[in-house]
Parts: sequence; structure tokens; C-alpha cells
Amino acid sequence: MAGPKRPIRDGLGFFGRFLRNPTSVGAVLPSSRYLSRALVGHLDLAPGELIVEFGPGTGPATAVLHGAMPTGARYLGIELDPKFHKLLGTRFPGFDFELGSAADVRQILAQRQLPRPRRIVSGLPFASLPPAVQDGVVDGIVFCLRGSDGDFRTFQYVHAYGLRAARRFRAMMQERFDGFERIGPVVRNVPPAFVLRYWGAK
Repeated sequence: MAGPKRPIRDGLGFFGRFLRNPTSVGAVLPSSRYLSRALVGHLDLAPGELIVEFGPGTGPATAVLHGAMPTGARYLGIELDPKFHKLLGTRFPGFDFELGSAADVRQILAQRQLPRPRRIVSGLPFASLPPAVQDGVVDGIVFCLRGSDGDFRTFQYVHAYGLRAARRFRAMMQERFDGFERIGPVVRNVPPAFVLRYWGAK
């Protein structure tokens, strides 16, 4: 009985936190399973590999990752919101979560004595992040992925795709990555969204 109610509870909690801090949460509702599957699909994780998730929120993409990770693979989620961080720890007891900013990924990895990941998945609202925060997060992504054959994946809502901050993020990523792929839009998400994939960090 508890399972079917969870998306409703998540949605109400997400909406409340969006109203209180829209620049931090950046979405009215959690990502749907359709967007989460498009974001996580075909990762081809190897045993022992570390994957990092920025801004897991209530964990829709985390749940997909949980079912896709091979034996021995490791997960680290970096979540800024304390309530979401606590919720994630309860829902995914076998995963590690850091309460902090994705812009500090380099320091977080060092403190935890973790290697640089080959894969980063992100639910951060880049279209609403201030430029300084965007810069810090992108620097961290490049630090993690430079010299590897891995990739970075995020999404942007269709209605926000043309916003100045969204365009600024994509322009910066284009300068710092050789490869780019846009998937979608995923129309069964509310609101519809594009999945963005980058590889070949410079």
C-alpha cells in the first residue's frame, strides 16, 4: 500500500521545496521514470566503477541506477538539500550520499578517498543556477572526466531550453567537451525535457 503513494508524497514535498527555494530545486515535480530511464540508459557500468550523481532529489534516477549497477560498482550522490539528503539515505541504505554542493566534488572525492568517476549523472537545475555556481560545477565535471572515456548526463526542460542561463551552460559545455548528444524530448515527463550527454572533456 505504501508504494503507490510514494510518488504523490514525493511530488507534494518537491513542490513545497520548489516554492520555498526555486533556484535550488529548480523543478515543480520529481523526474518521471521515463526521464530517469532516458538519463541513465546504456551506461555500461563496470564492476568496481564509481558513478556520481549530482542533485538526486527524491531519487527517481537513483532508483534506476540502483537496478542497473553491477556487483562491486560504487555510487555517490551529492545533494544540497538536507531533507532530500535524509530521505535518500533512508531509501537507498546501500548507497553513499554527501550533504553538500556538486561544485565541491573534487574536495568530496578527496575526503572520501574515492577515485575520479567515469560517469556523472545530474539532476541539477542549470537553467536557474547563478553563473558562479554553474562555473564551479562545470569545473568539477571537467576535473572528474578529463582523460577518461566516460560521460556527463543531465537534462533541461523544453520550456526552459532557451533561457539565458540554460544557453550559457550549454555554450560553456560545448567549449569544454568534444562530444555532445541531445536526446528527446521526453514528452511523458511533466514538463517535457531533453537529455543532454557530453563526453571528451578537454
